Amino acid sequence: MRTTIAFASVAGFVTVEALPARQPRRYAGVMTRTFLRFGDGHIDVAARELWRGDRRIDLPPTVFDCIAYLATHRDRAVGRDELVAAVWGKTAVSDTMLGKAILASRRATGDTAGAQAILRTVPRYGYRWVAPTDEVAADAPAMVVAAVPTTAPPAGRPATAPQRRRTALAVLAAAVVAALATGWFGARQAPETAPPRAEATTAGRGDAIAVLPAEVLAGSDDDWLRLGLMDLIATRLRARGVAVMPSDSVVRVVAGSQGRDDAQRRLSGAAAVRSLVLPAVRRSGKDWVVRAELVDVGGARRTVQVEGESPITATDRAARRLLALLGHAQAGDAPADTDIGLTELLQRTDAARLADNLELARTLVEQAPPALRDLPEVRERVIRIDLRAGRFDAARAAIAALLARVSVESEPVMHARLLENLCVAELRSGRLAQARHACDEAIGLLDGRGEPIALGRAYNDRGILEAREGHADAALADFSRSRVAITLGGDPLLLAQLDGNESTVQMTHGRPAEALPTLVRAGETFRRFGMAHEYVTSLVNQIGSHLQLLQPLDALEASDAGWAERARVTDPQVRSAFEAARADALAANGRIAEARSVLDALIQRTAPPADPGQAARARAIEARLDLALGDAGTAAVLARAAVGALDGNGDEADRADAWLTLARALQVTDAGAAREQASAFAAWAKDIDDPRVRADLARAATADDAATATAAFEAALAGVDGRSELVAEAAVAYGNALVAQGRLDAAAIVAGRVARAAGQDFDCALLQARLYHALGQDAAWRGALAHARELAGERPIPQALQRLAPAAE
Repeated sequence: MRTTIAFASVAGFVTVEALPARQPRRYAGVMTRTFLRFGDGHIDVAARELWRGDRRIDLPPTVFDCIAYLATHRDRAVGRDELVAAVWGKTAVSDTMLGKAILASRRATGDTAGAQAILRTVPRYGYRWVAPTDEVAADAPAMVVAAVPTTAPPAGRPATAPQRRRTALAVLAAAVVAALATGWFGARQAPETAPPRAEATTAGRGDAIAVLPAEVLAGSDDDWLRLGLMDLIATRLRARGVAVMPSDSVVRVVAGSQGRDDAQRRLSGAAAVRSLVLPAVRRSGKDWVVRAELVDVGGARRTVQVEGESPITATDRAARRLLALLGHAQAGDAPADTDIGLTELLQRTDAARLADNLELARTLVEQAPPALRDLPEVRERVIRIDLRAGRFDAARAAIAALLARVSVESEPVMHARLLENLCVAELRSGRLAQARHACDEAIGLLDGRGEPIALGRAYNDRGILEAREGHADAALADFSRSRVAITLGGDPLLLAQLDGNESTVQMTHGRPAEALPTLVRAGETFRRFGMAHEYVTSLVNQIGSHLQLLQPLDALEASDAGWAERARVTDPQVRSAFEAARADALAANGRIAEARSVLDALIQRTAPPADPGQAARARAIEARLDLALGDAGTAAVLARAAVGALDGNGDEADRADAWLTLARALQVTDAGAAREQASAFAAWAKDIDDPRVRADLARAATADDAATATAAFEAALAGVDGRSELVAEAAVAYGNALVAQGRLDAAAIVAGRVARAAGQDFDCALLQARLYHALGQDAAWRGALAHARELAGERPIPQALQRLAPAAE
């Protein structure tokens, strides 16, 4: 799930505009189109590209910015603080984060920490670019540019990647929407793989054509022509190598427009297209007349008008005339009658699907003559309808049957499209190994066949898969490949989907502050175009980001916006993901009864076997609520069920959250069982970053002695790597333990790490109150307790503090 509002260009992995929180970079000494050449590589700062030989290296934005900034300031050493401010736009960046960026920069440029032949560490100061580097004009020889990145799947995936609490749902929801919407459809980079062939369509950004819905001057029975002829013209143009914006995206953009002029304005504002096609159709006695106006961005207008015995025949002839105007003259006669019958069925079906009338689309196929109904083109339409309706088992069965009929040798593109649909069905059903196999095959077949949109969807599918398996960098690499292909195909709304997906992966990588601005703009784009599922998914991710950043009020605001849209959400997985996120936001603001109501409804609706994963996540949240309210017995039962149902395949953060709750709840009721669970938890989480932190907290909560608990708390704090929510969870637990032990100096240091968060976070505010009281700071204690009460909502102030409360009155 990522929406652009600032679209990434073909030239680069991301654009500066995709990082709104930062100031525009100004790299000293580099002209607009100048390359920096070093060793076997070169940097195109303006295009935001790093090349090694003839291979472009896909890079996260911060890594590219580190390389570019150091290379353009190679005349001197750059201090750590200067580099952080230039790249991240702020100073609060951990040494670990900077160190990872430098390590990735060295790998990308072919350097190592041992050799330091390109990036040298300046002890106790910063870094310096030391490789001999020349500035080369853009038209100099030996600068090789490829249009589309590699098709080979990234190799050597690591076993683990950073996870995070509460936002595993966000990753799932992004995958849900990207896979579902309109039937559309890591931590290693792949810098050593070669770029694939450019697509047959060589249109760049702004070279696509958009076909608007047709004006229909005929009877009510002919209403299907409005979308059907639009899609037919687009299909005919695309078949001859013209980059045409997909009909699904056009319909979404112009939905609700007031007349043709308004539709043109919307489309021109949403997509950088070079031309619009404005079709119209009417009866003329027994014949049909189709008129199509080609409007260029400069205002030039050219018109074709033809007649035919059917609207299909006339539209085909109009499309041929348009191709001639565009310099793609097509020879041959109009389709035979049998083809016309098939084309009309396909276009009627597509028109119903584009209008979201899936039942009508299915009925049209079912009522068609058997000779048409059983054709592969028609069965493929039924598969797309099933995917759109969430009937994944039916889709898988139909795809398997059709793949047996459509051989890869005779119809490779149709075979590849079926495989891409299979990837979606398997992905949505949680069958990740099968989904990967289908995606890889589809990508291999589509590469170089002039099908950029289908190729882009397949890359997007595989990127979603990589994200669900925790391979963030591999996911970003596939999303980058998808972006290039989709840009060639001219689909801005698919590019918006990619932006949403990339932002979600940033969240999984522990960078919610970077993801949030793009998610907010993404949501506004989807809302403006009436894309309810995509809009609500962006809100799920916004809620997760705000909770990670300890911003509960902002999370609740995003939740309220989605709650107002819930009636429009028909996809059950998107709805469940949103409801779980809303419950988390409500609970974080102390609105416990409302959170329980939402969770209870979710669990009842998603009772197994319909969606055991969503029900398990809901139970994990309820377990946390019960434990916070003092009902350890119920919390243990719910948390145990959640741990058993969450298998750790893409839901590691949720499982870790539930397991920590289980250990804490059992510590109240059965200390021996609590230690057993903590031990099992640690064994499972030892190689997974965020779960390992919570496993350390579970070990601390169940420890027999203070020394063991202290060691576990210290390990947890050492593993949080600056992530706000994990810092707060570890610091609150450790700080409370230190206060209870009377180690107030140490407690003050730990509590100081979350003092700023105490302004919004209830648990952090309670820690401050306990510490100030223990220190004998009467005024501070009174103020901290009063503030905690303001944040509490329905959450009780612990009894130990309640007994002290009169002293604070």
